[in-house]
Amino acid sequence: MSSTSSADAQEAPNLRGTPEPPLTSTVTRPQACERCWKRKQKCDRRLPACTSCSGLGAECIPRNQDFNTVSELSHTYVSSLKRRIANMEEQSLHRKRSRTHSGRAESCHGSSPMDDSLTTPRDAISITSSRALDTVNINRHGTEDSSVRATMGAIGFLSRNAMAEPRDNSDDLPRKFSLAEVISGALAIDGRDPSTAMPAPQTPDMNSRLSSESRDLTLEHVRKFLEWPIIMPYIDKDIYLRQCEDVMACRTDCHAAQSPPPLHVFNLHMACAIGISLSPTSTHLSFLNASLHSAALGELPSILRTESTLEHIHCMIMLTIYSLYNSSGGSAWHLLGLAMKTCISLDLHREPDVNSSIGLPEADRRRWLFWAVYSFDRLVMDRPLSIQDDYISVQLPAEDDGLSITTETPHQISQTIRYLVLYSQLVSSIRSGRREDILLTYSNIVHWRDLPPNVDRQSPSAPHLLYLFEQLSCRALIHLASLTPQTIVRNEFWLGNNQDLETDTINTSYQFINRSYDLFIKGSFVCSFIDAYDIFQAAVAFVCLARRKSQNDFAARRLAEVTEVISKASTLVTIAASRFPALAAFQQVLLSLSTRNMETDETTSNTVSWNHFPDIIPRRSQRLIRFTFT
Repeated sequence: MSSTSSADAQEAPNLRGTPEPPLTSTVTRPQACERCWKRKQKCDRRLPACTSCSGLGAECIPRNQDFNTVSELSHTYVSSLKRRIANMEEQSLHRKRSRTHSGRAESCHGSSPMDDSLTTPRDAISITSSRALDTVNINRHGTEDSSVRATMGAIGFLSRNAMAEPRDNSDDLPRKFSLAEVISGALAIDGRDPSTAMPAPQTPDMNSRLSSESRDLTLEHVRKFLEWPIIMPYIDKDIYLRQCEDVMACRTDCHAAQSPPPLHVFNLHMACAIGISLSPTSTHLSFLNASLHSAALGELPSILRTESTLEHIHCMIMLTIYSLYNSSGGSAWHLLGLAMKTCISLDLHREPDVNSSIGLPEADRRRWLFWAVYSFDRLVMDRPLSIQDDYISVQLPAEDDGLSITTETPHQISQTIRYLVLYSQLVSSIRSGRREDILLTYSNIVHWRDLPPNVDRQSPSAPHLLYLFEQLSCRALIHLASLTPQTIVRNEFWLGNNQDLETDTINTSYQFINRSYDLFIKGSFVCSFIDAYDIFQAAVAFVCLARRKSQNDFAARRLAEVTEVISKASTLVTIAASRFPALAAFQQVLLSLSTRNMETDETTSNTVSWNHFPDIIPRRSQRLIRFTFT
């Protein structure tokens, strides 16, 4: 054991004293070879040949590069570096000047509050030494230190902006909820499908030129609009025409002292555009019509800034009337709702206070303005009521006060307007009343229809008024008749019965469609999308109710009259669909009704399905069709 240990002890020093052979390290060149560099592939830079070249048996040639020059650097990159250096130097110089200027300002204005608080010489010495050290550090680091501070300051600025609310967006928020923006949003809705609210396609901005038409022709379109004084009873016809003439005079006179008010320009453009829409012989002026509407919209922001809120409501009524006849006029649904909400916000639905400073003419104008919007809300479309009658306390102006309209027969105009307001109140009772009172409501509608106001047959608006009265009575009866299948009606001998209501609805619908078709034959039929709805519902009610009355007698189904009504209604709906393409769905339903009505119960086919209707079909008509044919 001793010999063995001694031998190991002798070998150990020998092992430690013998140096280990160095490890073989791979020799590489400083850059890629010529072949790999040209092919932009990875090179392991081994010597004498890289793996890629040796594997292919190619000659591995080192790449010649002069590291003392920057000839192969991108000139754009070098230029960008020079620009950054120049910007940094300029920023550094600007900061030095700012610090020098601020120091001079402090010296000129005396000591700072911090200097005033120094009460001991030791504090003054410490602050002076710290400023000296800052100056030494600035001189030592130079441009590099200033650029670092600038970068960090920019990062801090971006972080604060990211966490804080942007001032631009916060300041712009009230503008987005302004009345002008809301009206613009309603006008931006596509009016070609009144049952939906889709964005309107972009149209080119068209500037109107009233000089392209003669003065007499322009006033003719304005008078066409003023033939409907019942639409806006608060308008003075003479003053309105005088304002339009003044606007045209200013447009033709290049040396006019001042431009006309934006409201007068708006009234002229909208009255002319609506007059063109109401004229069946002015279809060739559709481009001018759209141009006038576009020009009127250009005056709207100025009106909303300068005019009173009552004039804003007037503008919304004008835009609503235009949208009833033109798909480019925006959404009549939203415009009308906005006008009614504005009236409510101004308390126009309440009777003015006796002690208020408002004069009688202004109070009457506010009353007429509300009742005009109220009538539109009930007459124009079957939309949810914006306000219930229980919350309305404003009264119609007294009859002896007359109207603001200057006409030969102001009393007749007043009676006509009150007649339409009464109908609007009856419609409110129909839509908000109980279904058990259908016969009572029916007797009220009949009483209203049988006592029309005196209409001057010689006035230009007489044919329109008579047609409107018949249309409104037909609409109300269809509404009542669509409720009778789902309601147990109590027959009262003094009110009539369910059969009387259905028979009256059949006859009124037939007369209304024939009257509309006669106007079309005479070339005086102008159809809004509300008229198309009424014509379609009248045709559906006639077909369904006529089939139900002759359910057990196929020969007594009045097939000739049903075919005639469907054919005439389809023709009239086609005219409306040329302006509002979505109304073409009415034609499909009428065609299906015609096919289904010609079939007997034994030959009924499965080609017509009433399970799914287009969304534009009124639900009242859908229920009536399903109840009749299923």
